[in-house]
Amino acid sequence: MFKNTPIYWKLVVTSIRAKMEYKVTFLFLLIALLFYYLGQLGVILIILVKFKNINGWSLGEMAFLYGLLVFSQGISTLLFSSLNYFENLIIEGDFDRLLVRPLNPLLQVLASSFELSSVAHFLIGSTALYYGATRSGLEWTFQKIVFFPIALAGAVLIQGGIRLAVAAVTFWTTRNRSLVHTIVYSSKEFILYPISIYNFWVQAFLTLIFPLAFINFYPSHFFLARDSSTLLFHPALQYGTPLAGLIVFAMAYALWKAGINHYQSVGN
Repeated sequence: MFKNTPIYWKLVVTSIRAKMEYKVTFLFLLIALLFYYLGQLGVILIILVKFKNINGWSLGEMAFLYGLLVFSQGISTLLFSSLNYFENLIIEGDFDRLLVRPLNPLLQVLASSFELSSVAHFLIGSTALYYGATRSGLEWTFQKIVFFPIALAGAVLIQGGIRLAVAAVTFWTTRNRSLVHTIVYSSKEFILYPISIYNFWVQAFLTLIFPLAFINFYPSHFFLARDSSTLLFHPALQYGTPLAGLIVFAMAYALWKAGINHYQSVGN
């Protein structure tokens, strides 16, 4: 795989050049995303101004929680956005061409499209993280500095694994757009707020079955030095994001491999 790295980079560069051919479209998409995330922040701010906190989470803590979600989402969008449109490769028969090349099919799919508009995620996410850390009085100890990129990588793997699993379903169903909108996009609404606002069963679902809570809720407890004894199952969950990321992505990749073995061309 490593000897083919220059080929993958050429695919990435080609994808970026293709995106930048439509500069006005890129600009409008970037502005639209900025307004979308600013709108989400506005709703949270209105709630906090009225109620002062959300289940014990202050404005600064909520900003950090939100920033961790959006920033990690920016990285996952940059790396895994092509999986959201995987059904097009199946329907149009283009995936067949990837299979006959002496390259990893998944890496080819990932290199085929990079969502540069993820810069909007980075702008909003980094601003929210900085404001949240400052407003909440977060102290960046050595342990926190070391753990931050590791937790961020775990959060990205969780989101990337979810996208990969949804894409893999296409091998059996041919179409998956409804799943993309429901699972990849809409599900993030659950973790805009602390999952502690939900009942036990929803918290258990977002922890054990569909572990979105590890993207921002649990690691935020560690970084913000919140009382970990209130966590659903065990205080150690605040350190679980890297492990959750590896498990989710490994399971998704196993599903992807099974899907390739099951795959039959649509015959176009």
